[in-house]
Amino acid sequence: MSRGAQALVVVLLLAVVAMGLLLIGRQQGEKGGRVLVYAPCGLQGPVQMVVTAYRQHHPQEPLEVVYDNANVLVRRVVKQGERPDVFISPGEVEIGQVARANLLDDRSVQDFGTLEMVLIAPAQRKTVHRVEDLASPEIKAVALGDPKFNSVGYYGEQVLRARKVWEAVQPKLILREFPLEAFNLVAQDKVAAGLAYLTCPLDTAPEKASKQSVRIVEKIPRGSYGPIRLQLGLLKTSKQQAAARAFIDFMVSDEAQQVMARNGVIPLEARQ
Repeated sequence: MSRGAQALVVVLLLAVVAMGLLLIGRQQGEKGGRVLVYAPCGLQGPVQMVVTAYRQHHPQEPLEVVYDNANVLVRRVVKQGERPDVFISPGEVEIGQVARANLLDDRSVQDFGTLEMVLIAPAQRKTVHRVEDLASPEIKAVALGDPKFNSVGYYGEQVLRARKVWEAVQPKLILREFPLEAFNLVAQDKVAAGLAYLTCPLDTAPEKASKQSVRIVEKIPRGSYGPIRLQLGLLKTSKQQAAARAFIDFMVSDEAQQVMARNGVIPLEARQ
């Protein structure tokens, strides 16, 4: 055999070995790789409790959860190219942005709970008693998450329109991309009132908000908005689809629903 032929045989053998190693690597990754979940920090309490329960059932499956503002997570996925396996959203707006970027497996998206809307005001202020009061000329500023970027604002706008004060209140709105910033405007007594989720962040992320700084003025009837749909779904690029789908299924299981119900999230069956 000539030296050229010997060299060709060596190259072919190396190619076969490389393909074999690549196939083994892929198989090992599919079987035992880490599942990466992006979750909103406003839901950290209930989500972490479910994660703890999931790990007890699946101790051999690595699961990592990254918590951040939902808007930041959207930006990290859509604009910065980060690719978690599962995306958890505090409503339809954030997950909708991921879906419109053609990154989400639409068939995998499921609701895993709901929340309720409330009107809040600074603890020491007594000028607001119901949503309709926001239209009063005495009320100069109202805080709200920006409906274009976050679900709290999206559902808040629905409340204002349903209560027929949107036209009067819109010029007074101080919109914030991050809902916690809008909440803090109320907590710091910089605005007369705001619209927020009942337990988020008060109960679901208590380290980020103080109950003592605000008072709940009115619990908004559910017919004025929604329903608020807490959702999660699988990214198309996930290399751990089986394990990621198992986690999604667990999030909507009876066990997870009971865990989240003890941590501020209303179960699916009770959302109507």
